[in-house]
Amino acid sequence: MTHTLTSGGEPLPVPLNPTDTIDICFQNYVQTRQRSSDLHMQNGIPDYAYGQDFVLREKIRAIPGAFALFKAVTSQYVPYLKQVYNLEALKVGPAQFPEIYEITQDCARRLGIGLPTVFIYPDPATINAFTIATEDDSPLIVIHSALLERFTRGELRTIIGHECGHIHNNHGIYNTAAEVILNSLSAGLPIIRQLLSLLSLPLKYAILSWSRAAEITCDRAGIICADDAGDELTAKAKLLYGGAFDAGEANLEAILRQYDMLRSTPVRLLELSSTHPVPVRRIFAAREFINSEILYSWRPEWRQAGRALISKEELDARCQRYVGVIASKKR
Repeated sequence: MTHTLTSGGEPLPVPLNPTDTIDICFQNYVQTRQRSSDLHMQNGIPDYAYGQDFVLREKIRAIPGAFALFKAVTSQYVPYLKQVYNLEALKVGPAQFPEIYEITQDCARRLGIGLPTVFIYPDPATINAFTIATEDDSPLIVIHSALLERFTRGELRTIIGHECGHIHNNHGIYNTAAEVILNSLSAGLPIIRQLLSLLSLPLKYAILSWSRAAEITCDRAGIICADDAGDELTAKAKLLYGGAFDAGEANLEAILRQYDMLRSTPVRLLELSSTHPVPVRRIFAAREFINSEILYSWRPEWRQAGRALISKEELDARCQRYVGVIASKKR
C-alpha cells in the first residue's frame, strides 16, 4: 500500500492496484445477470415477444391431444436429425468456425440462455438456418454454409440471434413440429408419416399460423442481438431473393412499394401453407420494432434523444396489420 498527502498533510491510503476495487465475485455476477434477465420477463415470457405468438400457442395447446401428438412427432424426429447433422455437418466450436462460435456466445449471453450446439451444414445453394429442440433435449442450431458465403458478419449475428430467440421463447416442440409438417426429411421415417396422418387440416393450419407469429418474435430477438439494427433489414432483403443480390442492388423502399400492391390480392393466401411470413412482411414488422420502446430497454446505448418511440401494445397492433394473412390490407 502506498500513500499520498492531502492538502492538510494527512496521508491517505491509495490502492497499489486499481483493479482491487473491481467486484470479481462470481455469485454477484450471476445475481446481477439474473436481475437483468428478470426485468425482461413477464409471466415467464420475454417482454419483446409478439403477442400473437403466445395467444396462438395457447390455443393450440388447448386442443385435446395436440401437444401430446407434437411431442410424439418431435421425440422421433429430433434424435434422427441430430444423427444426420453429426454425420453430415461440422460442429461449431473455438477451433472450428470460431467467429460463429463467438457470435453465438454473444447472442446467448445477451438473451440469457445457455449456449446451444451449432452445426454448419455444407450447402452452398440454400439460404437457411433453423433450430431443433424439444423439452427433453438440448437445442441445436443448423446454419447452411450459403449464409456464411453471402451474408455479412452483422447480418449473421441477426440470424443467429433469431435462432437463439426460438430457444429463449421455448418454441421447441411447436417449432420443430411445424418444420416436420413441411420438411421432406420426415418422409423418410415411416413412424413420422403415421403420426402426421393424425393431424387434421385445421390443426395443420393452426400450427403454421402460430409459426409465422413466432418468426416475428424471433426477428425481434435478432435485432436485440445485432451490432446494428439495420442489419436485420438488409438480411431480410437478401432472404427475399435467396441471397441472389447484394443488399446494395435492391432498394428497400422500392421492394416495400412493390409488395404493397399485392397485399389485398388473393395471392397473399398462398402464405397460409408456409411456416414463415414472406420476407417483406418481416421487414415491415422489423421496422416497427426498431421504433419501439421495448428495443431500447434492451439496447439503451442505441437510444437517440428526442426520438419518438411506440409502446409494446402499439407495436403488436401495427405488426398484426402487417403480418396477418387473412385480414391483410394496404397500408
